[in-house]
Amino acid sequence: MSGPLSGLKVVDVSIMAAGPWIGALLGQLGAEVIKIEPPAGDGTRWVEPKQNGMGTNFICLNLNKKDIILDFKKNEDRDIALKLIAGADIFIQNLRVGVIDRLGLGYEAVNQVNPKIIYCSVSGFGEKGTMAKEACADFIMQAYSGFANTNGHEGESLEAFRFTGFIDLTTSIVAIESILAALIHRQKTALGQKVEVSMLQASLEMQYTQVSNMLNTRSLPRPLGSSSQGLSPDGAFKTLDAEIFVTVFNEEEWSFFCDALEIPELKSDIRFSNNIKRVENRKSLNALVNEIMARRPSVWWLRVLERKGVACAIAQSFEQIKYHSQVQANEMIKEVKTEKWGNVYVGGMPWHFARTPGEITPPPVPGGDTQMVLDQLKLNQYSRDLN
Repeated sequence: MSGPLSGLKVVDVSIMAAGPWIGALLGQLGAEVIKIEPPAGDGTRWVEPKQNGMGTNFICLNLNKKDIILDFKKNEDRDIALKLIAGADIFIQNLRVGVIDRLGLGYEAVNQVNPKIIYCSVSGFGEKGTMAKEACADFIMQAYSGFANTNGHEGESLEAFRFTGFIDLTTSIVAIESILAALIHRQKTALGQKVEVSMLQASLEMQYTQVSNMLNTRSLPRPLGSSSQGLSPDGAFKTLDAEIFVTVFNEEEWSFFCDALEIPELKSDIRFSNNIKRVENRKSLNALVNEIMARRPSVWWLRVLERKGVACAIAQSFEQIKYHSQVQANEMIKEVKTEKWGNVYVGGMPWHFARTPGEITPPPVPGGDTQMVLDQLKLNQYSRDLN
């Protein structure tokens, strides 16, 4: 494998999303990643939608891995896992708190066979406290972390955001940061360590500014549709044919915005004389803007607003993004040929390294590398015995 982590080995026993994506990212960075699935398989295999019988979530979350199947309830299979871990640099698990210990692969057991291991443990609510052992999923954490409470249409109590995986993948990114930091520490000290990451903490990290605003100013965030709490005009506005998103950041842009809409008299309207007043009178301002924008098509407004220097964009579909020249030029979407499920589109490499470019390789067939990995393990043991 190419990439800045080339030469490092990862054992990944995680399932579903938050854990597996950590392994996939490490694989794209060049590490050799061995995914160990239980006999029942990773649940994302069956999550809809599917492509030729395999869940697309499994396909995209397990790129750049080898896949073996072991039953940790069997002593011989657990011993195999410990032998693989003994030669690894990173271990990833996201089972419910306490489960991995009962299976014999908790941090203390792993540390005994490999004191240099970076042991990444992902939980829902953290490993301490009354909720430590509670099960969790992305959509549950959206609600529990306060994230869902700030989404939806203004004046409504029901949240609208349900992109399952948003907090899962945010947790994965936080975990990657911690693993890389632990690797740097190990390079300096030759010491491994356990790294704990929780979905709750990652969600709060993602909402860092919202949490700070609320706790320090007592200003409770509330659903505002597509608008933000602190700026106006800001959000999606209806045009003749589609929505266009506009954000006015300062007074200069407000002046430009009024000129673009051909309503310069708004500049002197006391209700909108500064951003604080525009936020206070958001409903009145949005009604005026929507009425004017509805008269012309989105592309017309896009060109006018861009010429005036106002931040704006037309919402695009993934199909449009797939063929966008900017996306293609930077390889942000990649087509991958799989062994059993045909060609699939996945996100491209999220980084571009000048000296150590990584790569995206197809996901494994579940259990397809078991014999090869076991043979290599026996070969390594034989070589150690000779020496």
